[in-house]
Amino acid sequence: MTASLPGNVAGAQVARSESTRARVLDAAIACIAEEGFQASNLSRIARHAGMTTGAIQHQFGDKATLLAEVIERGFERLVDRLTRLPGGALPVGERVDALVGALWEGYDASSTRASLEILLAMRGDEAFQRRSLAFVAAMAERIDRIWMGTFWDIDCPRGRHVEAQRLVFSTLNGLALERILVPGMPDPARDLARLSRGVLAILEEE
Repeated sequence: MTASLPGNVAGAQVARSESTRARVLDAAIACIAEEGFQASNLSRIARHAGMTTGAIQHQFGDKATLLAEVIERGFERLVDRLTRLPGGALPVGERVDALVGALWEGYDASSTRASLEILLAMRGDEAFQRRSLAFVAAMAERIDRIWMGTFWDIDCPRGRHVEAQRLVFSTLNGLALERILVPGMPDPARDLARLSRGVLAILEEE
């Protein structure tokens, strides 16, 4: 029979494990953001984290699991930004600007850009894609709930909300990929302003 650990010892072990996992995830995000997906093998991630590859494998098992958790961390951080948006008391145009701005801040974060690189690079791995796309779909549902809560008072058909969301995410995906691929990308402020105007036009269409 294995003796159980005292609660305070077990709790300390869990905290250390969570801290280690967070350190590895942050290192993987930094490595992918700085060096690209192809260069970000376990050895380089380990160097970024200041630990051994064996320690990473002990925590995550394999690189695919680590990469899946990077994606989850990236999109959770993106959605978390949206939960802090102002409520429905602001004029609709200001709410659109706030939402578009918060989403772009999330997309432009290294954690989200790393997530997008991973999704593109791992698209041929069916098992990985099933896990990650299921998670992304769940995040999309959370974003949709936040969206509908933000624009609860706008009297327009559900289909127009879907159309506006599609405009937002197709534009931001494109800008995020440009940020990854194009050195010295121009300031996207004008693109974001046009996007906000487009969303507002869809939502307020007669």
